[in-house]
Amino acid sequence: MELSPTRAEVNVAHLRQNVRMLIAHSGEAEVMGVVKADAYGHGAVRIVEALRNEGIHHFAVATVPEAIRIRNAGIDDPILVFAAPLPEYLPAYVAHRLGVTVSSIPVAEAVMRVARDVGPLHVHLKVDTGMGRIGCQPDEAPALVRQLERAPGVRLAGLWTHFANEDGPDAEAQQAQFSAFLSSLGGAPAPVHMHNSGAMLSGAHANLPLRDSLVRLGLALYGLTDPGRHPAAEGLRPLLRLISRVTHIKSVEAGTPISYRSTWCAPNRTRIATIGAGYGDGYPRLLSNRAVVSIGGHRIPVVGMICMDMMMVDLGPEGCPSISPGDEVVLFGEGGPTTAEVAQWANTITYEICCHLTARVPRIYVET
Repeated sequence: MELSPTRAEVNVAHLRQNVRMLIAHSGEAEVMGVVKADAYGHGAVRIVEALRNEGIHHFAVATVPEAIRIRNAGIDDPILVFAAPLPEYLPAYVAHRLGVTVSSIPVAEAVMRVARDVGPLHVHLKVDTGMGRIGCQPDEAPALVRQLERAPGVRLAGLWTHFANEDGPDAEAQQAQFSAFLSSLGGAPAPVHMHNSGAMLSGAHANLPLRDSLVRLGLALYGLTDPGRHPAAEGLRPLLRLISRVTHIKSVEAGTPISYRSTWCAPNRTRIATIGAGYGDGYPRLLSNRAVVSIGGHRIPVVGMICMDMMMVDLGPEGCPSISPGDEVVLFGEGGPTTAEVAQWANTITYEICCHLTARVPRIYVET
């Protein structure tokens, strides 16, 4: 029994359904499961295990500790670390057999030294075609490819870039630039990956003359895409439900202030329910006086400032509806507001909502 009122339910059956749909949509490319940020808040180890059961055997994370956690769970499949590495981190890549993102000439030089002196490294050369975060420049990339191919202990395991926008003129320009780089090599000497969830679902991957060997899928796996923007996402199902419970109910008179700073006062005599969740669990404080939750199928407004560990909702007059302490509250997910609704109320994106869930929220995995 979980001794916490708040829990996150992760529906593994929905994940399997999403994976099968996405594999069918990815054509000849293999899927790289992106499980950074604890699999977008869903629990990386359990998600990786489920993905492997569906035939996915390439993974990506943001940091070395994320990768080590997966390795320590007994997963031996290739894991790419997206971040540009600091040189002192590279021996850990050797020790844990992690894919290195080579993002610049100095990183390439450090990789070649460590591969010679410490042990072999698998590298993915990142080319910046317009994202502007990390990556070598396209005019530097061909020479770096040749140097890495010749370097003792270095295996060129991938060539990649990343969209700033997954469709439209910017994406077309990035595709053209990346294709020109690959053509300058006389073809791809290593697996190629350019497209992420949005780019694949937009159909942009179908227009690249040199096809992806891998597609990097994150938010689509978790059902966090927008079918309105990407019709191909129709049928993907969100995995996550954030659920809490009513811990206290009281009646208050008109004019009674609720929570910090008295940002909400009861307009009439009403009942206020306290829910055992707050921003310490990852439910955004910005949702104060904006969001609704679902209790017994009723949409109930959040009132007053959301606290670290508690939040309040306005149940209305006595008996409308009938709710008691212990009743389940759906903060988002199936049976309550969608993650997209919560993201809109919080002026953010769906995957930030999921990533914000904190470690104290137990993840419960369900198969229905």
